[in-house]
Amino acid sequence: MSLTDRPFPFRAGPWSQRCARFTVALLAGFTAGVGHSGPAAVSGTTAQWVFVADRASEGVPLDASTACGLPGFQTALVQRLNAARAVARSCGNSVMPAAGPLVWNQRLFSAADRHARDMATRNYFSHTSLDGRSLAQRVAAEGYAWTSVGENLAGGQATVDGVIAGWLSSPGHCSNLMSRQFEAVGVSCVRQAGSRFGHYWVMVLARP
Repeated sequence: MSLTDRPFPFRAGPWSQRCARFTVALLAGFTAGVGHSGPAAVSGTTAQWVFVADRASEGVPLDASTACGLPGFQTALVQRLNAARAVARSCGNSVMPAAGPLVWNQRLFSAADRHARDMATRNYFSHTSLDGRSLAQRVAAEGYAWTSVGENLAGGQATVDGVIAGWLSSPGHCSNLMSRQFEAVGVSCVRQAGSRFGHYWVMVLARP
């Protein structure tokens, strides 16, 4: 089974007197990747984000529990993401030019992991946390001052190649991955036995 939604542009109120924008995309699927697909509603409202706290000192470590036990997780992800971005491609009806390489960012990784772990342990799947926080608020809480931020989710894929292939095959997720708006990335994968998808992936992309 898979679910996809349509990314949307979002403009927030002034943050350090700058206009911020983000897009979101969602992908859920069992490892087999076969079944129903259709739109899932994601909505946004104009708001002024409050800078919450700099949590850099308590950033999440990259280890087996935050990488689904996959060896060489960070290196494999960055290499495959940048290999995909290096080649122009069609994302649905949109022709996306080649984009520059992404650089791994610890704060974005921490934001990704906290959300992946929350979804896995509380058995839900959404860009909005159960406490009502949005992607923008989760990234702000890690101390990352962004001008552009985006997120792809995935559930069920057991490998780096599998999740990237799934994102590239979905127009909205592909557009997020290929966007020249983004220059930094953090990705987490969390396993949870007995949960709906077993593997929960979150990729956060941003530009300061």
